[in-house]
Amino acid sequence: MTARTRALLLGLALVVVVGLAIAVEFAAQGPVLFDASWLLAHEGWRTPGGVSTVRLLSDASGHVVMIPLCFVLAFAFGRLDRRAGVFFAASVGGSALLNEAIKPFFERPRPTVVERVYEPHGLSFPSGHSQASMAFALTILLVISRLRPRWRARAAALLLFPLFIGWTRTYLGVHYPSDVLAGFGLAALWVLALDAWHVRVAPSGPWSRTRSE
Repeated sequence: MTARTRALLLGLALVVVVGLAIAVEFAAQGPVLFDASWLLAHEGWRTPGGVSTVRLLSDASGHVVMIPLCFVLAFAFGRLDRRAGVFFAASVGGSALLNEAIKPFFERPRPTVVERVYEPHGLSFPSGHSQASMAFALTILLVISRLRPRWRARAAALLLFPLFIGWTRTYLGVHYPSDVLAGFGLAALWVLALDAWHVRVAPSGPWSRTRSE
C-alpha cells in the first residue's frame, strides 16, 4: 500500500468515525441516519432457521474464537518475520482495547426499535464484533501483502469477512448500522496508523519493501 493510498483511507475512516460520533452524541442515544429503517427491514427477513444460523456465524468474531485464532496467527506470522508477528498482535489487540476504551464515552444502549434476538453484554457504540473482524482482516491483508505480495489480490477477499459480520449484528438486532460503520472506521484508523508507524521504524526486511511504492 502506497503512502498516498494509506493517507486517503485514513482520512476517509476519520471522517466516518467523527461524523458518526457527532451524530450519535446528538441523537439522545437513539437511532441516527438510516439506523431505524435498516433494522426494521431486516427484522422482517428473520426466520427461526435464519436466526439460528446467523447467530452461529456471527459468533465467529467473538472472543471464544478470535482470541485463540489470533494467538496462533501472531505466532505463525512471527515465525516468518518477527515484526509481522508483533504488528499483527499490536493491531488486533490494540483495536480491541480501543473499542473498550471508547464505548463508555458514548454509553449508547442497544437498539430498541426492533426486538433483539438475544441480550448481548456491553454497550452498543461502536460494535466490538465489527471492529474486531475488520482489524483482523485488514491486518492479515497488510501482512500478506508484504510477506507474500503475489497473494495480495486473493487476500483482499478477507475483507468480505467483516462486511458479513457487521451485517449479522444488524440482522440479529443487537447493533445499529451506525455502530457497525463506526467499528469498521475505528479499526481502519488504528490498523493503518500503526502500519504507517511500523513501516517507518522497520529499517530492513519485508516491512520496508513498500516504503518507496
